[in-house]
Amino acid sequence: QTVFLEGIFRRIERWVEGPRLIRLRRNKAAWDIQKIVRKVITQLLYVLFATIVAHIFLSYFVSITSLWAMIGDGPGAHPGAFGWILVTTILIYVNFAWFREQMCLVICPYGRLQSVMTDYDTLVIGYDKARGEPRGKKSDPNAGDCVNCNRCVVVCPTGIDIRNGLQLDCIGCAACVDACDAIMKKVKRKPGLIRYDSLRGFDGGQHRFLRPRLGFYAVLGLAGLVAMTFAFRSHDTLEATLLRNEGAPYTLEGTEIRNSYELHVVNKGNEDVVITLTPSDSDGARYVLAEDQINLAAGESRRIGVFVFAPARGQRPKLVTLMLGRDPPGNHGPLKITSRFLSP
Repeated sequence: QTVFLEGIFRRIERWVEGPRLIRLRRNKAAWDIQKIVRKVITQLLYVLFATIVAHIFLSYFVSITSLWAMIGDGPGAHPGAFGWILVTTILIYVNFAWFREQMCLVICPYGRLQSVMTDYDTLVIGYDKARGEPRGKKSDPNAGDCVNCNRCVVVCPTGIDIRNGLQLDCIGCAACVDACDAIMKKVKRKPGLIRYDSLRGFDGGQHRFLRPRLGFYAVLGLAGLVAMTFAFRSHDTLEATLLRNEGAPYTLEGTEIRNSYELHVVNKGNEDVVITLTPSDSDGARYVLAEDQINLAAGESRRIGVFVFAPARGQRPKLVTLMLGRDPPGNHGPLKITSRFLSP
């Protein structure tokens, strides 16, 4: 959110409409040709870059070469992809042209999580009251360093006054830090009136880096890392599902009952694999497979027809079982797939 907003859309806004103070004055002024032209150019550029970002987003799923082919074929040839591009472009445009920081304040949970984890020694953006108060003009010998120019409030994208203390609406963009340092340089005073520091540091104390909660967070982070490592190592790159075909649950053919299935196999690994299908021979059923050996490339999936026959009279299986052997075998060995056998 911040990278796209600050790196693309707000940069377009500054380039076309000027700095924030000039934009605010122009927005309050009456409409004229110059204002209309600037607004139209800004919105057109927003739409253009929203469309570009939407296409880049789609290319993560269909590859760059496929995306170029779809663009050349036109929207009518790929209505699904065109629909995704249209919806994504509208969402990106509305977000970055209008919603903006409200995403951070209303929707994103990061601010709430950050406020829970913040303590008296956490580095935050704040205002040095001991140095800045009381506010007044530069010529006033009894005033602090803050000249009350209000520049920190003007540049804040969420409209807060950082001089009132740490607030939940602060997104940490540091625009107030840059604005205040520029004013301090003009009035020939030391920068850092608004800066990164801890609440303890702003109160005149010594900032502590090592404290108990850091150890607690480190333990939680290590536990999460161990769990993630175990999950990745135990993840099976072969996925298979035995699905029942649409239609009647079973079919009576002479003296046998037939169930029809579709085996969906996916190779999620980075290397090719050969899958050998072996039906269970202990359930008294007869299996007919469209293929008993499948060559799957990395990332490829395949659907195989499976038909299972059982006697109409006598003992019938409750489950259908297929064993999927693989070459190379990997760390997990054969994969066992089961499904229910339906009969009267």
